[in-house]
Amino acid sequence: MSAVYVHIPFCRTICPYCDFVRVRDRGAPVDAFVDALRREIAWASPEDAPLRSVFFGGGTPSLLDEAQLGEILDALDRRFGLSTAVEVTLEANPDDVTAEKAWTWRRLGVNRVSLGVQSFDDAALRYLGRRHGADGARRACEAIRDAFANWSMDLIYGARPVGAWTATLEECVRFDPPHVSAYGLTYEAGTSFERRRGEAIEDDDSLALYREPRAALGAWKHYEISNFARPGRESVHNLVYWRNEAYHGFGTGAYSFLHGVRARNTTDLHAYLAHPGAKCESLGLTLREVRLETVIQHMRLADGLTHAAYRRRFGRALRDDFGPALDALAARGLLSDDGVCVRPTAAGFELNNEIGLALIG
Repeated sequence: MSAVYVHIPFCRTICPYCDFVRVRDRGAPVDAFVDALRREIAWASPEDAPLRSVFFGGGTPSLLDEAQLGEILDALDRRFGLSTAVEVTLEANPDDVTAEKAWTWRRLGVNRVSLGVQSFDDAALRYLGRRHGADGARRACEAIRDAFANWSMDLIYGARPVGAWTATLEECVRFDPPHVSAYGLTYEAGTSFERRRGEAIEDDDSLALYREPRAALGAWKHYEISNFARPGRESVHNLVYWRNEAYHGFGTGAYSFLHGVRARNTTDLHAYLAHPGAKCESLGLTLREVRLETVIQHMRLADGLTHAAYRRRFGRALRDDFGPALDALAARGLLSDDGVCVRPTAAGFELNNEIGLALIG
């Protein structure tokens, strides 16, 4: 399968923990950006594999007005064909969500919304620098739930007060979203939070918080390290990444992976407007590197990687390429191999970086 990622960089405010490519929308040339985006999409070469997903990320894609979003979707449809089988996801900030806007998105062709709730605790939301409050998050969840059968609730643990996490998960369960993403708060270089790294919680406390969703969301499948889904509601788009399959990236800073080449668009907005699709990075991977990345990415998934799938894709046996490393990881209790499939254990989810390091050798 293949996928399309569309990066919309504009934000009303900059969250202090975010290290994505983003710019304040105040005075930003949004219409000019949409025009540049349409040109970049028009120049793209569709892959042989059928398009399975489109994901609008950011930034804040929900800032786009109806005409702007419609123009981008029309450009994608002309270039790739957006059948009803294509998952079309829009990331949304709760502050932007109204019942009318949710139904407008659906009418335009969006069939999945990823809602950045982060927390249902006002103090935690203030700590995270979010524009919305807990009541606004609740109203947004209700509006999205009414309009979309398929949607995701995105949450962050580790914000102060740390103890609010349990109550947030309880509210999440009451809203019963088909998909839940639960990520640990990070203090990344280049963000406002970088100088607050001393406030980060201890590793043992972070692990305890990481384990809470697994218990609270027992009716959801813990299908990826940080993601939970009802049956059939796994993120089609993210599965393309985790299976190391082909995807196009459009917009500032967007990555693509096509024909064994991983490339990134320029991150500078004005450079992008002048030359849509211009790359600031491009790396051709060897076949060995593609095989390695494919195994590492599959070890993020509860379903793992079957020996048959590896042979179909690469024409050789998984154990011929990685047998000693797989055996060592199994001995440590991080992987299991029943002869049909290699998959991470619960410990392998919690120590997933160790799997990647061992496979790299």
